[in-house]
Amino acid sequence: MKKETKDNAGPLIGFTLQTLEKLKEQGFRYLRVNALTKDRRPDYMEPHYFVLVPFKDMTDDKGSKGIYEPIDSQLLTVWASFPDDGIKVFVTMS
Repeated sequence: MKKETKDNAGPLIGFTLQTLEKLKEQGFRYLRVNALTKDRRPDYMEPHYFVLVPFKDMTDDKGSKGIYEPIDSQLLTVWASFPDDGIKVFVTMS
């Protein structure tokens, strides 16, 4: 996660099935997956939690590389179905 993204991220809310449906209704098609440590440093090897950032379209900007997941993916549905199991998952609603 870029520093400006981390500093300007909107409030974090828990990722549930209701949140996922709301994102779909708002027209989002992708979620960028950011893995963070307790002190909000990027770490995909031993993350403390995930922050999902919604996008309506994919960008060609080379500075916006990351791990993106389609909103209809089975992985996101599983994460949203079991919000209290495993690593915590949040979504930013900026």
